[in-house]
Amino acid sequence: MNIIKNGDSRVTKIINKKKLNDEAEYRLSIYTYLYSEKGRYLIQNTLTFEVIELTEQEWNAVQKIKIMPVSYDYIVKNVIEQLAMSRYIVEMDYDEIKQYQETVFLLKTMAGNKKGLRSYTIFPTTGCNARCIYCYEEGYAVKTMTTETADRLVDFISKTRYNDTVKLKWFGGEPLAGLNIIRHICKALYEKGIPYRSTMTTNASLMTKELANEAKELWHLEKVQVSLDGAKEDYTLRKNYYNPEKHNYDVVMKAIHYLADEGIKVNLRVNVDLNNIEHISEFLQDIEKEFDDMENIYLYIAPLFQEQHGEHCIDLYQEIFKLTDLQNELDIPKSTNGEHQTFRIRTNYCMADNVDNCIVITPDGVFNNCEHLPEAQSWGNIFDGVTDKAKFDELNQPAKVDEKCAKCPFLPECTPFYKNGCPGWFEKCYEYHCLKTEHDMHNLLKGVNAEAEDDDEEL
Repeated sequence: MNIIKNGDSRVTKIINKKKLNDEAEYRLSIYTYLYSEKGRYLIQNTLTFEVIELTEQEWNAVQKIKIMPVSYDYIVKNVIEQLAMSRYIVEMDYDEIKQYQETVFLLKTMAGNKKGLRSYTIFPTTGCNARCIYCYEEGYAVKTMTTETADRLVDFISKTRYNDTVKLKWFGGEPLAGLNIIRHICKALYEKGIPYRSTMTTNASLMTKELANEAKELWHLEKVQVSLDGAKEDYTLRKNYYNPEKHNYDVVMKAIHYLADEGIKVNLRVNVDLNNIEHISEFLQDIEKEFDDMENIYLYIAPLFQEQHGEHCIDLYQEIFKLTDLQNELDIPKSTNGEHQTFRIRTNYCMADNVDNCIVITPDGVFNNCEHLPEAQSWGNIFDGVTDKAKFDELNQPAKVDEKCAKCPFLPECTPFYKNGCPGWFEKCYEYHCLKTEHDMHNLLKGVNAEAEDDDEEL
């Protein structure tokens, strides 16, 4: 056997064994995934994300363990002790759910528990200059933050932040439609001597060369996610700008250049569904020509949230993985904001189960735990603080492992964050993870690096 992809060293140090129990019976771990292709055999530990290539003899030995428990002598006879040491094979009475939960707890403990918030997702406005045909915010009331609310927000940040640099995440609506509020908050933080850096999710149609420079110098903007919808014709139809003469595909392409030239990382999120995906291969080739050196520009292809709940979502993902292969061939850098990166165990699914570190603040100063703004998840505001402690405690408590997910090999990738009502969860998640894992393993056998540009946080 040969390790062809190293696992998460933090996890292996916690769970790997030093000695086997010669009196125990052994079974295949829940967190084991097997894959074979053209006479080559891979086994992945989905808790550590390590991948080992097996010989045919080792593969056949593991196949027997998949069917029935085996003795210690069987493991020694087939020379697969390493698989048992690395927890691909475990004792019959080994409590894997408990081990998973303890591992997550230890990793969180090792990361430290600083008091205060580390990131603030701020909605300067819920207004937008586009009318995307798929927008999940359709029907939301249009609100824009006042300077008075912005001042109270700055005070709130100064009282609740970590002692180190504040992370601001500008969201909307279209956050650039609330440009004056962004400026106001950044100037106030600067004047108070509070160090900060920021990211933004935007359609970029309001970005100019001068504004890109301001974003770098005043907003301390480091990363931007720009949402695209494929080729120019599809983009124009789907973005549906109020003023298409002024805000359009060509303007956005220039804006991406402006941002990248300032040294700001630009993540291009290409939204796809079954209506536009047939044009995406041509679009990728256009992108490769438009940004020939691709410096500071990264890209990932993702389904619209609505498509994940459709009956054809797996078909769509199959096409996305084919397009990702084309992206590799064109040497277009991948963004870590892609769907469910699988290279380290997730101790939190997203901001929604991390409310003691992250917070979403609406234009009227209301707290939320998700940028998708489910109103039932609000527990307070910047004026009065926590007004619903029961709701805050509910959101802040460690998530229980859902019964359906308890026996799933991909639990360490998802975390047990309760799925009900979450826009990121979808019914066919198991089929998706199987498809993605096999796509990654296929690329490993081809010698293709499946990992994206390293990044320590999502936009």
